[in-house]
Amino acid sequence: MITQVQVKSYKLFENQKFDLGQHVVLAGPNNSGKTTLLQAIAVWNMALQKWKAERGPETTSKARQRTGVPITRKDFTAIPLRELKQLWTNASTALKREELAEGQRLGQPRILEITLCGQEEDSGPWKLTFEFHYQNSELIYVKPPVSQIDNIPSAALNLSVVHVPPFSGIGVEETRYDHPYQDLLIGQGKPGDILRNLLLEVYQKEDKSDWDDLCSRVGEIFGYQLLPPEYEGRPFINCEYIRGIPQRRGKDGLPILDISSAGSGFHQVLLLLGFFYARPATILLLDEPDAHLHVILQRQIYNQLQNIASERKCQLIIATHSEIIIEDTSPDRILSFYRQPHLLIADTERDQVREALKRLTAMDILLAELSNGVLYLEGETDFNLLRTWAKILHHPAHHFFVETPFWHNNQGSHPREARAHFFALRAIKPSILGYLLLDGDDRNLPDREVTAEGLTIGRWTRYEAENYLIHPSTLFRFVEAQNGPLFASAGDTFLRDELLPGEVYRNPLDKHEYLNNTPASKAILPRFFQKTQVDLKKNEYYRVAEQMRPEESATDVKVKLDEIARVFGLLD
Repeated sequence: MITQVQVKSYKLFENQKFDLGQHVVLAGPNNSGKTTLLQAIAVWNMALQKWKAERGPETTSKARQRTGVPITRKDFTAIPLRELKQLWTNASTALKREELAEGQRLGQPRILEITLCGQEEDSGPWKLTFEFHYQNSELIYVKPPVSQIDNIPSAALNLSVVHVPPFSGIGVEETRYDHPYQDLLIGQGKPGDILRNLLLEVYQKEDKSDWDDLCSRVGEIFGYQLLPPEYEGRPFINCEYIRGIPQRRGKDGLPILDISSAGSGFHQVLLLLGFFYARPATILLLDEPDAHLHVILQRQIYNQLQNIASERKCQLIIATHSEIIIEDTSPDRILSFYRQPHLLIADTERDQVREALKRLTAMDILLAELSNGVLYLEGETDFNLLRTWAKILHHPAHHFFVETPFWHNNQGSHPREARAHFFALRAIKPSILGYLLLDGDDRNLPDREVTAEGLTIGRWTRYEAENYLIHPSTLFRFVEAQNGPLFASAGDTFLRDELLPGEVYRNPLDKHEYLNNTPASKAILPRFFQKTQVDLKKNEYYRVAEQMRPEESATDVKVKLDEIARVFGLLD
């Protein structure tokens, strides 16, 4: 069993350790390194197999102290590469000035290293490193370090690793391929192109128990009967199935179909089972085995994979985005790629990772790293209004709105969405803080419904943010700038005589139950703009705020900006 992988100068990772365990699930966003880790193990295994074949204990080679075993780009079946330097971090194969250690020279080759550590019941812990030396775009040399050349652990020599990239569909026809060509297709990310080969290999084994077991599992999952593959005397491998399980001898009149006519979920399951039974391995690397599977099938297949792996003493290492797989896995078997890769400990951490996979975008992840906190609002209108008020008040919070504004749109009055999103963010950055600003119509919602550690809750006193635009002088000034004083005067009369109670009109900054209970965005502003013939959409209401003078801004606005600035560390 592999317990740790260490890489140096390998692709995304300059120097990184990954702790593993039995049946590990790699969880995280796209481009975080999950596939890179699987590929590193596959590359290490390819180096091991090349070394065993040319310099291993069963060979008569006396050249163990030489440069290493040559591997050409065409031999490189672990992953597709346009040129071999793409294996190195930033495609840089030579040391730079800032990287030089004592005794090293500028331009000296950068050694790429992949180390696997393991633990076996009989032999105990073991460790084996392979160094990769770049020669040119078509050739590299591989060898263990000098200290290990004559002492390669037997447990490492006995490992067999199979890498299954994401499923990419199957062809209409498929002839018989030898194993090296199959490996090449796998390395090119085309495992579906060898699906029929895998099924044929399982069927042609002397012991038919694997084929029977495979067929039994297909029947249990889909209710289909898989027919024996046929190749002799044919130009292509023939793989068919019956959509149903005949109750008597024969086919019961059920149609016989080629496997290519089935859905992608069926193909995905066949591929996974095919690899399990055709390529017995001690380490099975699965990249997104949940792809193309609906949620019920994801759970069923994951359970099947774990059962088969346990029966065959095979370690599963699975990269996934599946919330179902995360939910069904013990935290100590989840390697999170949020922040630095790390094994989880508590159920809460697992739940955070699950929610992060479900809720967070790539931009969320980027902004979380750059920002001290996240602001939760009920829509874009609220954000634009706060940004404008912060500007006209010369408020410290303005730095947040113009530099790295990280805010989440709750799509209306859904405060629980903010809590769930914030909970997910803490999988990325445990120290992040949040501020949730609710409209006044949410005043009866108990804090306990939305509260979360690190999340501050604020509420507008008035019904909604747009209610703080209700200042006759501001509205008069805005209409005059748009359509002239005649329309502004008509609008002022309309406000005084039809829209606003007298006390609200005369003292708009005071506390008024009318403004606390009346939605300005529906009952006041649309009618006002219609009367003054101003075409202004709700998401443009910030243009009214731009006409507001500091003394026309309600105290509550400054209070909320103070709270935002305090949470995000912007106050002196």
